[in-house]
Amino acid sequence: MVKKQKHTRNKRKFDVEVVETKDFAGVIDKDLHTGKNKLGILSPVWYQHQLNKFKAGEKVTLYISSKRVRRTMQQNRYYWGVYLPLIAKETGNHDLEQLHTYFKGKFLTTGIVEVFGQKVRMTKSTAELNKNDFSEYIMNIEADTGIEAPPTANYFDK
Repeated sequence: MVKKQKHTRNKRKFDVEVVETKDFAGVIDKDLHTGKNKLGILSPVWYQHQLNKFKAGEKVTLYISSKRVRRTMQQNRYYWGVYLPLIAKETGNHDLEQLHTYFKGKFLTTGIVEVFGQKVRMTKSTAELNKNDFSEYIMNIEADTGIEAPPTANYFDK
């Protein structure tokens, strides 16, 4: 599929033809000679087919991303709609944002940095967690508060 898109560079607009291709899969391997990471193409034939859609000398952009199973929307709804409200009810602290910030600081801290001479705690976002890490996060909250997380069977789609 070919699309025309407007791009700006140095405050000038110019048209760029964007040729979209399908994704291809690869795996990061370690080069035995250099010890550096390298990309191994899982389907060299498909990869070559995609490359053949371009002209020799044509400039392309390559996007590389990893696919990790992020925490699900169901987990997010359970956390904000079931578990945090239960903790709020049990503790009397009814500000869910404050509870969320407290738990992130306690369990998802990535480091302390100095900004304008003040120490600032850096934390991961729960949206960055994968499914297993999010489940572990819930278990850590449960151990910290002593408030048992309700079973998830009634809250998650089957």
